[in-house]
Amino acid sequence: MENRVLKNGKTTFNFLPTGDLYQVEHQGIQLNQVKGNVIDGSMNGIYLRILDDLTAIQAFPLIGGAAKGHMSVGENQLKWQGTILDIAYEVVFSLTDAGIWFWDILLSGSGHVVDVVYGQDIGLATPDSLLANEAYVSQYVDHRVLSDDLGVVVASRQNQVQNGQNPYLQQGSLTGAAHFSTDGFQFFGKSYKGTNVPAILAKEQLEDRVYQYEFAYVALQTNPIVLLQQQKVNFYGMILEDHPLKIETIENKALILEKYQEIQQTKGSFVSIEKATKNSQISGVLNGKELSNGQVDQLFPARKLEEFLAGQISSFFTESNEHVVLANKELEMERPNGHILMSGKSVDAKEETLTTTSYMYGVFQSQIVAGNTSMNRFISNTRNPLNTFKTSGQRIYLLVDGCYQLLAIPSAYEMGFNYTRWHYQLVDDLITITVYTKTTQSEVALTVHSKQGKKYQVLVTQEIIVNDTATDNAPDIKVNATENQLIAKPNQATLAYQKYPNLTYRMEWESDGTAKWIASDFWFEEELAEVQIPVTSLLFEQVSELSITISASLEGELTAVSPESFNEATEAYRLYLADLHRHFNLTSETPNTEIERYNTIVWWYTHNMLIHYLVPHGLEQFGGAAWGTRDVCQGPIEFFMATQRFDVVREILTMIFAHQFVEDGNWPQWFMFDRYEEVMADESHGDIIVWPLKVIGDYLVATGDVSILEVEVPYMSRKDKKATGFKESVKEHIAKELAYITSHFLPGTYLSCYGDGDWDDTLQPYDSRLKEDMASTWTVALTYQALKTFATGIEKVNPEWSKELLELAQNVEKDYRKYMLQDQTLPGFVLKEGERFDYIVHPTDQKTQIDYRLLPMTRSMISELLTPTEMRHHMALIEDNLLFPDGVHLMSQPANYQGGVSQYFKRAEQAANFGREIGLQYVHAHIRYSEALAKVGEGQKMWQALSTINPILLTDYVANAEIRQSNAYFSSSDGKFDTRYEAATHFSELKTGDRLVKGGWRIYSSGPGIYLNQFFTHLIGIQVEKQALILDPMLPVELGEVKVDFAYLSTPLKVIYRWYEAEDSVVINQQSVPFKRTLNPYRTGGFKIEGNQMQEIVKNTTGPIQVIVSMKTR
Repeated sequence: MENRVLKNGKTTFNFLPTGDLYQVEHQGIQLNQVKGNVIDGSMNGIYLRILDDLTAIQAFPLIGGAAKGHMSVGENQLKWQGTILDIAYEVVFSLTDAGIWFWDILLSGSGHVVDVVYGQDIGLATPDSLLANEAYVSQYVDHRVLSDDLGVVVASRQNQVQNGQNPYLQQGSLTGAAHFSTDGFQFFGKSYKGTNVPAILAKEQLEDRVYQYEFAYVALQTNPIVLLQQQKVNFYGMILEDHPLKIETIENKALILEKYQEIQQTKGSFVSIEKATKNSQISGVLNGKELSNGQVDQLFPARKLEEFLAGQISSFFTESNEHVVLANKELEMERPNGHILMSGKSVDAKEETLTTTSYMYGVFQSQIVAGNTSMNRFISNTRNPLNTFKTSGQRIYLLVDGCYQLLAIPSAYEMGFNYTRWHYQLVDDLITITVYTKTTQSEVALTVHSKQGKKYQVLVTQEIIVNDTATDNAPDIKVNATENQLIAKPNQATLAYQKYPNLTYRMEWESDGTAKWIASDFWFEEELAEVQIPVTSLLFEQVSELSITISASLEGELTAVSPESFNEATEAYRLYLADLHRHFNLTSETPNTEIERYNTIVWWYTHNMLIHYLVPHGLEQFGGAAWGTRDVCQGPIEFFMATQRFDVVREILTMIFAHQFVEDGNWPQWFMFDRYEEVMADESHGDIIVWPLKVIGDYLVATGDVSILEVEVPYMSRKDKKATGFKESVKEHIAKELAYITSHFLPGTYLSCYGDGDWDDTLQPYDSRLKEDMASTWTVALTYQALKTFATGIEKVNPEWSKELLELAQNVEKDYRKYMLQDQTLPGFVLKEGERFDYIVHPTDQKTQIDYRLLPMTRSMISELLTPTEMRHHMALIEDNLLFPDGVHLMSQPANYQGGVSQYFKRAEQAANFGREIGLQYVHAHIRYSEALAKVGEGQKMWQALSTINPILLTDYVANAEIRQSNAYFSSSDGKFDTRYEAATHFSELKTGDRLVKGGWRIYSSGPGIYLNQFFTHLIGIQVEKQALILDPMLPVELGEVKVDFAYLSTPLKVIYRWYEAEDSVVINQQSVPFKRTLNPYRTGGFKIEGNQMQEIVKNTTGPIQVIVSMKTR
């Protein structure tokens, strides 16, 4: 059976054999958000609701595979007909040639009170943009609710340019729409993950509230209708290719009415067509039952850091730091609990790693991929946080009560560092499903276990793609039933094949029963073997135990399945992480929950850092596979610097310099670092050029390893999109980098041009004049720091070059003071207006009308550009204007939003959603604020700052925080505002704590590595500089004596910190040792024990080095 494709004019509606909507396309723009499929259907729907009893509203789909009627087709029309109870219905879809379409519903019944609800998921973007990330696209769809004599109309504008235009979609009713909603979370509800039933259908009406979130979905609802005679209901849609201005009025109403009249006057004929009906034996979802306290105790007897909701335990950590979430918490969360696993124990980004992503609501695996996390996917990724599509990833159905029921929300979801477990408590059994990665090779195993040994029919499905997304280029799949094995390779037409022609995935299985592959006709009532289904299905019969192991090789060199057991792999992975974070542990004289929070998050942020570094992607941002130049110079490098893995840092640095553009010495904003090297940005923000200089300077100062300057590496050609055939030394690369920096100062100054932006990606200039005539105060401060640090690093080997760079740094400082610190308050930017410089984002700024920007203030402290008096002034400004209960904010007011039409900046003025950087509490910047606090000696405030963004038991420490996943890094804290307009009006409520805040996107960030650097290096105060040990803690003295387990290079280190002692002293292995003070313009420096002395101590030490640091005061 083929799809039914209706095309009229420039618009195409493509319907599946089930009658569900597959895709709506207009001039290269996809109107729906996610393409439907024959198993899940479509998110588009029309529902008849019977309202005779408002306490038990009944809802029935009128179109698609879930509807029981039959279908017929006419010219540019499709009809669904059937009977529900004693109500006869007819739905006619009509597509006109003017980018306008209609849904007409005829109802006949005997006195029932009914209404009709219509819903449509919104894409309004190119298909590639949507496949990259539907949630991101939704953040930029502006919804405006308008009304006329026919009721409400919802207009939606795509604020980010698509193919040079801003597409516009208008939806309304010619018979009158009474109620509306604009986001799928309003329509489907958080409960949908465990019910598969849109929550709104049981409620009296839609929310009548514009909600600008991450699931653009417009719903309309009629008034109640009494069916005493035939009644007609209409909904319509209209697409405009371009709507450059903000939404103000209902568009083309006369044309809509004209086209509707044409359809009504043309009585077309319909021909009945076959409709695929889903197998009724595949029905419903199966959730785990709520665990009693006794059952929780039995499964998890040793618990810590317990979280409660309404008096009931909802999550906790185990003594070995695994995290467990119970069903009651999952049902309250917009962002589902999820986990990313990796195979192996490597810290080499070039080594092959297998990764898989799981979600609590029954996605046992998704985005299983070896190597490039975007291009090489074996199994697809999920496309929606509410489980609207169940074909994605790997899923499991259990035959219960005669139906194959999809396993959804478990009783408990357990996350270890290399494993995930779902515990489903049933009436008479406990089903445990475990997914774990191996440390010995690129493998991930899934096991199913019945505690009672009961036999089940278990259906396992997976959407195998061996590509970046599911396309017509189906993978090469071979099944060897006798060997219980499936082999999958990329289609020769894919980019994955071009880059990795030998890429191979193997799936092997075993059980205590039998297994067989299921044909496509299993999914339908009729024998429809010709219908293409998106999943590969494996049915296990009469099993109480089964296992499926997936192995991968980029070169096709698969070996036998590793015998490494779950316990062996789990223990090996724990040791791997412990080695990475140097077996860190912090204890105090009295038990302290905050210390336990810190000890636990060290484990999880080490894990999160590795995800960002080795397998770049996240729980929301599933696309990735690239290093942001700025990001890799921060998160991974700072982590490995803090943990003294300088060998890893050196390797990362050479990889970074190998991606420098040969044409001009700049870098791409981001780049892929494997065989997909041509996939990279062709531009970058104005600060990107500075980061490689900064981090190699940091490396030289920390290690003294000047030999890296002579290492020869290639360049990347922007023009040819590949590595150059020749290499030059890192020193020559740096010279090229410096030439770019100095040639891109504003004319007549030493201030770097803004270019395509700075750290805040939302502030990319819309006005092209800003690129050439504006400078970022933050970038200038960073440039000064980088020049000075690198000059220090090369001082002994190249004093002339060092002197030259120090003079350049002094010139930067001079112009920083001349142009940026004329007023006592730093601006966000300076804009050259003829012969004068205007301050942008400053109390005097009349353009943006934003008073303060955080980044220039904190970076100016970190780089030591401010005097102590200037530092105190700016720290007071931060505390008075930018420090809110959930952390510091990027600016004192949000950027102006006028329907998504830009004036100065792109994303800041285009995003309709008030989240991520738009919401201004970007956690990365808060971490840098904690670094500034350490620099100026504010230990108690630093402790508080890092605690504020620790997700463990967060609601106990941030009163206005909503619950969120406790073991995952959140990139932002988002004010709970429905729209940008509400956020602008009530922004002050964030500062008072009267507005709730919720967690943003998770894991794929440099943040975890930066956080741990601040924690180890500045809060705990342990670092190594040319083998010298520096002890400079910022721990609150209120903790009393504290003990720290860490490392000095490769030797275990145990440090005791004591305050209010008679004198400052350092005792190592019971011997008092001399020390120097580190330099700090704002406070007394830390203790520095010289490298030659430390090396002598190491030689004479067996076991850990024992250190006692006594301090009179901080």
